[in-house]
Amino acid sequence: MRLGRKVALGLGVVAGLVCSHLAWAHPGRTNSSGCHNVRATGGYHCHGGGGGGGGGGGWRELEETPTRVKVIAIPRARVWINGAFVGMSPTPAVRIDGTKVQVLLEHAALGRHETTATIDAGGTTALTVRW
Repeated sequence: MRLGRKVALGLGVVAGLVCSHLAWAHPGRTNSSGCHNVRATGGYHCHGGGGGGGGGGGWRELEETPTRVKVIAIPRARVWINGAFVGMSPTPAVRIDGTKVQVLLEHAALGRHETTATIDAGGTTALTVRW
């Protein structure tokens, strides 16, 4: 009887060690695609459990987080970002290529105002333009 308990305890310890890597992968929640941002590196990666069709059980690196800009014009104005009309300010976050942003504002009473800015890559920047 005593040997049976030792065997059961030994099997329990082995099973716990074998399965522990699943719980210790890393902290943090994933989105509906099984992906999340990595704070330490600023990257973004996915695990196989999401609904994004990847499967496979491992994780895969995706491209870097897209660079986006949101323009807040004071006073409120029509906004073009890199030559494309995006609406009235404040604009939604618009994805851009690179880090240079050309912003053209048009206001009924104030006319046109143009500015260029360099923003950080891989995130969303709120760009406030006062004129």
